[in-house]
Order: sequence, then structure tokens, then C-alpha cells
Amino acid sequence: MHDATCPPTCLRLAIAPGVPSPHLSALLTLQHAEDPNVRLKFFEVEDDALVRGLLEDRYDAGISLRNVSAPSLKSQPLWSESMAIAMPTRCPLLGQAKLTIAELLDYPIFRWQAETCPLLDQRLFSLMPASKSDIVQYVTSFEMMALWVAAGYGVGVSAQSRIGNAHGWGIGMRPLSDGPYEIVAHLQRPHGQTNSVSERFERRALQVAKAGAA
Repeated sequence: MHDATCPPTCLRLAIAPGVPSPHLSALLTLQHAEDPNVRLKFFEVEDDALVRGLLEDRYDAGISLRNVSAPSLKSQPLWSESMAIAMPTRCPLLGQAKLTIAELLDYPIFRWQAETCPLLDQRLFSLMPASKSDIVQYVTSFEMMALWVAAGYGVGVSAQSRIGNAHGWGIGMRPLSDGPYEIVAHLQRPHGQTNSVSERFERRALQVAKAGAA
């Protein structure tokens, strides 16, 4: 049920950090074009707050990089994106067409934790010598990661689209060859929800995901 402050023509959408923006932008554009009379209320929240909000009926749908396993929620994968290496344009690694995780260990590595990729982090820490346990530096945003990389303080691991968009900042990109290392966006909705606005949004999200995979 919607509360009095959010009529049935409103979609309360929660987005967690790290969700790849090109696909999300395409989805919101499609939503606006096909459902112009539906007001979109947008909430930027952390993963745990997103799940709580769905369970407490504060949001109608959520998109995050976490595959939620909860009896009261339906979670389905949408789009995925490969991770890649961001490096300064003067970095010697740009001379290689592809790289492996092991080849990064001579450099400080910047990671934005919101881009959840368990396989990548597991591989990274399994290869890391004890003497280099502090090689990974965590940052609070992609922009902060790009700042450090462009300034020559190390390399970064992030979604390909984000690195590509930051090329003008003095950042180069190379793919990872020992993956696949991917982040996957998931759509979450309460089980048993009978809300035509949310159902139409879900169909559009799957449409965007299908188009991106084609």
C-alpha cells in the first residue's frame, strides 16, 4: 500500500551506489518517455537501507549491485558490466593490450567499494604477498579514484564505462584478461506486490537489460 504522501501515480525508486550509469540513464529515459504521468521519487541509499526500505514499504523498487536473498523480496539480475584497469596515460602498463590482476601488484591499487565484485577482490587478495597487504587503497567515489590515478599515484579497478568517460581526465584503460570480473545490477521488489506502476517499470528494466546484452 502507498501512503497518503505518495499516490498510485508515483514510483518510489531507491538506487544504491555503484550501479552503472549508462544503463540506468537509458532506463530512466525510457520510464519518462513511456510513463510521463508517473512521478518518480528518487532515493540514493546504501544497500542495507535499500533492503530495509523495501521491506518497510518506503520504496516500490530498488536497484543495487547486491543479489538480495530474502523471502519477502524478489531479486533479479538486469545488466552487467566488465571491470577494467584505469591508469595514468604515461603508465608503462598501457603498452600491453590486456592485463591480469597479478600484473597490477607492483602498483598501489585504488578501489571504490561500492562497485561490488567478489571474484575480483578474492583474486586480488589471494595473489597479494603479505609484505604488500596495504597495496589496496579504498576510496569513497569513482571521482576520487580517478583523481589519484590521473595524478600518477597508482592504478584503479572500475567499470569500463566509467573509466571510458574519464579519458579526458588523463586516464587510460586496459581490459582484464583473467576474468571475467563483472558487476551486476539487480532489481529488487517486494514479493506479492500488486502495483501496476512498479510492474511497468520492471518490464522496462528488463527491456533495457536485454538491449544491453544484444
